Amino acid sequence: MKKNKLLLNLVLGLILCIILIPCGMLIYGAIYGDSSDKAEIYYTTPNYILKAQKTKISEDLSPEEAAMQLLSSMKEPSKKDGISPAVPENIEFLSVRLEDGTAYVNISGTYFEMKSAQEVLCRSALVWTLTSLDFVDNVVLTIEGVPLRNDEGVEIGHMDRQNVLLNPEISADATEYAILKLYFANESGTDLVVEDRVVEVSANQPKEKTIIEQLIAGPLESGSFATIPSDTKLREITTTNDGICYVNLSQEFLTKPSNVSEILTIYSIVNSLCELDNVERVQFLIEGEKVETFRGRNDFGTPYTAVESLKTVMVDKAS
Repeated sequence: MKKNKLLLNLVLGLILCIILIPCGMLIYGAIYGDSSDKAEIYYTTPNYILKAQKTKISEDLSPEEAAMQLLSSMKEPSKKDGISPAVPENIEFLSVRLEDGTAYVNISGTYFEMKSAQEVLCRSALVWTLTSLDFVDNVVLTIEGVPLRNDEGVEIGHMDRQNVLLNPEISADATEYAILKLYFANESGTDLVVEDRVVEVSANQPKEKTIIEQLIAGPLESGSFATIPSDTKLREITTTNDGICYVNLSQEFLTKPSNVSEILTIYSIVNSLCELDNVERVQFLIEGEKVETFRGRNDFGTPYTAVESLKTVMVDKAS
């Protein structure tokens, strides 16, 4: 009898072990995760869209070594077709230092050989890739030991996923990133300046809508100024097959004060939208209706085309 009872206890104990050990492993994994498969590398598509690809980081590496391994992997070809490295082959990562959640990355001088749009894409890919590591919150880039600066000579400093990406209305299904050319007013209010901005995009939202949202949100770079009153609402935006983009704005676009001229306001929108391949002209609507005049301009009821220089527009208006 005792022998049967002992045998029964052994069987019950074995059953409990079979049940509890896997459960314990699942709980451990849920709490501590798998640190070897948490990183992402951001690649680029031919139309300047960033796409993430998961990668594994060896567990026996130090944080600096893991960050350097991830950076080196960014230059390697992707296993997936249609995407390529966002970091050019001639760029070298000289060192990585981690301090209080910040990754200080020193890069070779070949960084400056990139064109503007490519540099913005590369910089954004670097930030998003490194911050996919649990221990990196933001990134500081130096070139041959000198802090990276923008076109106005201002030090860029700490970058995270917030200040290399601005989208006030990110939809839940937005999983890709694209470069938009946005036109804002220069410091003197005499001309437009271009800002290349990486934004999160959704397949369910046209890029035209994203462009207007970004213009209303205003510039990120110092020395540039917003051209659209911040209270302005985008009612609707549609581009027809013949390339006319109809921009339907709220009444605030007309009534709210702006610190720039009407020419800068109009062409910041027109030039930004006409950077898209499918947009050739822009027709403004206010609350769904054409308005003939805008701050003294009598041609507001007709479509606009992009201009290379505002000087010609100002000369035409003066004459």
